[in-house]
Amino acid sequence: MKKSYNFKKFIKHSICIILLFVIGCSNPSEHSSIVSDTTFSKENNETASEGNQIDKNVDLLGIYHGVQPSYYLKNQYGDDMEINGNKVPVPSIDFKFILKDNGIANLQQINLEDNSRVYYDGSFSVANNNGMVNIVCNLSDGHSSNPTYKIVIDKSSNSITCIGNNEPEFSLERNTLSSSTKDDNPKSDIQTRADGTYSYNDESAKISITINGERWIGKTTIISGMGDSYDNPEYQSGIVKGNELYEESGMVKIGYVNGRNLITTIGGSTVTLSK
Repeated sequence: MKKSYNFKKFIKHSICIILLFVIGCSNPSEHSSIVSDTTFSKENNETASEGNQIDKNVDLLGIYHGVQPSYYLKNQYGDDMEINGNKVPVPSIDFKFILKDNGIANLQQINLEDNSRVYYDGSFSVANNNGMVNIVCNLSDGHSSNPTYKIVIDKSSNSITCIGNNEPEFSLERNTLSSSTKDDNPKSDIQTRADGTYSYNDESAKISITINGERWIGKTTIISGMGDSYDNPEYQSGIVKGNELYEESGMVKIGYVNGRNLITTIGGSTVTLSK
C-alpha cells in the first residue's frame, strides 16, 4: 500500500515555518510553545501504569472505531492556536484502533477531507479505576509522530470514549477481532474489489463514500449557494458485507457496489456514485 502522507505533520511543519518568521519580528515569549504529538500528563500516565489490573470479565481485545469531529488546533494551554489572527483547522478524522494479544496496538487514521491515511503501531496498557477501564495506547508512525490516546470504557453505561492530547473527545464502538484480523489474512476478494472512494456531485450536493474492508464512511455536503462556509458536511458510517453496505446495526441495507459504481438511495431518490 502507498505510504500515506501525515496530514497533521504537514499542518505542524507549516506552522513552524510561519512562526520562525513571526518570532524573528516579535517578542519570543509570546510564542513560547507549539502543540505536538505529546503523551498525556504525568497523572494520566501513572493511572495507566497501576499494574494492568484488567477485569477478567471484560474482553478488551478488538476493533474500536469512531469519528473525531473537526476542530481548531490547540496550544499547550488548550486555547485555539492562531496564525496571523486565523485559527488553524484540523479536519474530521476517522479512527480505527486494533488491540491485539500481548499488548499490541495499531491505529489507522483517515482524513475525511482528502481520504489520506496514516498508520501507527505501538502498545497499550490497562488499569481499572472505580468502574472505569482505562486503556492507554502509546503509538508511533515510525518517524516523528508519537501520539498517545486513552480509550475509556465506562462499564456502568457501556460507553466508550477516546481522549487525545488537546483534541476533542469522541465516542467509539467496539467489535471483537475476526479471525482475519487475528491471523493477518487478506480480506475477501469481493471486499478488496469494493474498497475505495466513490463520489457524486451536482449543483445541490456533494457525496462521497469510502469503503475500507468491513467499514464504510460517508460524507454528504448540501450546497447552500451561499458559500463554502455555509455548506456544513455531515458524516455517516456503517458496515460492509461483501459488496453490500448496511447501517451500523447491520440490519438495514443502504446500498451496494456494482463494478466501479456504488448505488444508494438519498432522500427517496436512487443515486449512483462512481469510483
